[in-house]
Amino acid sequence: MLDVLLCQFRAAFAGIQYEVDTQTRIVNAQAFHAGGCRFVRVYGGLAFHPLVSEDALVFTLLHETGHHRARGRRFAGDPGLACDCLADKWAVGAGARALRRRTGRSMNLLSALDSLDGTVASIDADAAAPSRRSHRSRDCWAGLWPARKSRLRNGNAPAPTGPCYYSC
Repeated sequence: MLDVLLCQFRAAFAGIQYEVDTQTRIVNAQAFHAGGCRFVRVYGGLAFHPLVSEDALVFTLLHETGHHRARGRRFAGDPGLACDCLADKWAVGAGARALRRRTGRSMNLLSALDSLDGTVASIDADAAAPSRRSHRSRDCWAGLWPARKSRLRNGNAPAPTGPCYYSC
């Protein structure tokens, strides 16, 4: 299933290289630039997590692709990438429409959010630094998973305000 998803994303979003890092158990994904190329990497801990559904992987890939494709506010540390707010908005809007139009692949957002919520809840709470989380929540509504999930679920992600310093 993961190979099929990556093939569909490569077909739908030319110019972005999609890869899975099977050598790590990190539960995350990342958009980045290297050597003039744009990448989306899904780490093995997320790709193979037993609670991560197909819809959750589609949303994750769309979100990370959105860092490359969304227009507007950029990360302070990498002006080549859109902030999390815009990546989410692109993922559930233009990105989901383009993926469906180009490959026939659709995503159930509520299913994706429920799956990711269960995954986040299953991760040891001690692994996240509370001071960083509280700092992020002041910078951007996308900084804390509960706020981000609520905004996405209700379809009312506001326009980004303030600086963006972090990626997912």
